[in-house]
Amino acid sequence: MQHFDDRILYKTHQHIFVLLSKILSIFVPYAGFIILLWFLEFEEGQWSFDISVLTQIVLIVLWGALITFWFYFFWSKSYFIISNEKIIVKVRNGIFSKFHMSIHFKNIRDMAFSKNNILHYLLNYGTIFARSSAGAMGDLEAKHIPKVEKVYRILNALHSMEDSERKQISNIKDIVKPLWFSKWQVKEAANWLSWSWSEAENSSVDFDKKKDESLEQIIQKEKNILLWIQWLKEVVLLDGTDRKNIFSLEEERNHWVFESLRKKVLFAATHDASLRDPDEAIVLKAWEKIVFPSVKFHEIDRPSVVSSSPWLAVHEYLVPKFHDFDEYDATLLIWFDI
Repeated sequence: MQHFDDRILYKTHQHIFVLLSKILSIFVPYAGFIILLWFLEFEEGQWSFDISVLTQIVLIVLWGALITFWFYFFWSKSYFIISNEKIIVKVRNGIFSKFHMSIHFKNIRDMAFSKNNILHYLLNYGTIFARSSAGAMGDLEAKHIPKVEKVYRILNALHSMEDSERKQISNIKDIVKPLWFSKWQVKEAANWLSWSWSEAENSSVDFDKKKDESLEQIIQKEKNILLWIQWLKEVVLLDGTDRKNIFSLEEERNHWVFESLRKKVLFAATHDASLRDPDEAIVLKAWEKIVFPSVKFHEIDRPSVVSSSPWLAVHEYLVPKFHDFDEYDATLLIWFDI
C-alpha cells in the first residue's frame, strides 16, 4: 500500500526488447513451420490441401495478433517504480501469477547494476540489485530495466539522502535538475527525461552567473554532484579532527594528501571497480624516488580541485565513516578551494 507521503518519482516497464523477443520466439517458429508446409505440399502447380493460402495467411496474422496481445498485456502490467521512500517491482507473468516486492531506501545496505552481454550494451538495459540490511530474503532484483545506469544514479542519489530530506522529493526533476548541477549534467538528464534542451536552458538553473553562496551551500552542492557520479558510492565531509588524524597516519611519499589538508573543503569518497580511468598518472618516478601525485578531478568545477588515493592506514581510518562500505571498495580523497 502506498503511504500518504510515498510519491512515485519514476515508473517504467521492462525494456521493449523483452516483449519483442517473447513474441518472436513463438511467432517465428510457427510462421516458419507453416511456410515450410507450403513448400512441402505444393504439387504440380497447386496446393494439395483444402485450406487456401489466403486463409492460412489470415490464420498466421490472427495468431501473431493473439500472442502479441497476450505478451503485451503482461508486459504492460509489469513495472519498476521508484518512489521517494522505496523501490517497487511488480511483475505479472500469468493470468493467475504475479509478483510484487518493495524495499525501503532506509533498509537498503548497498546497490549495484549489471550489464552481462552485448545486447545489454547495444540496447542500454540491465539489472538493478538492492541488498537489504535484513538479509538475503529481503534483497531486490529487477531485470531488463531500460537506461539502467542512469536509473542507478537516481537510486544512489535518493539512497544518500536522509529520510526527512527524501520525503520532501515530489518530482524526479528535484533530483536530476537541481541548482547544483553543471550544464552537461542537466543536458544529460534532460535527454533522459525527454525534455527539450530549450526547456532545460530556460529553467531556473543559472549556468553562467556565479551566485553568492555560503560555505555550507557550496559543500552540499558539490557533494550532490559527486553522488551523481556513477562510480562513487558514498561521500563524506572531513573535519578538523579527521585532517589531524590523516596527517599523523599518512605515508610520507603521498605528499599530495598532506597538501589536501590545507584546502578549504576535503571530501572522502568510496568507489568500486567501475572507477573511470584517472585524468593523469597516479604514480610517478623522479630519479630514484616514487611519488604519488594528486590527480585532476574534472567533475568538480572549483579552483584547484584534485584527488588522491590515501595510504592503507588512512584508508582503514576512513572506512568506519561509510555506511555501505564493501570489502572490495576503495577510498578516495577529493579537495578544493572556493
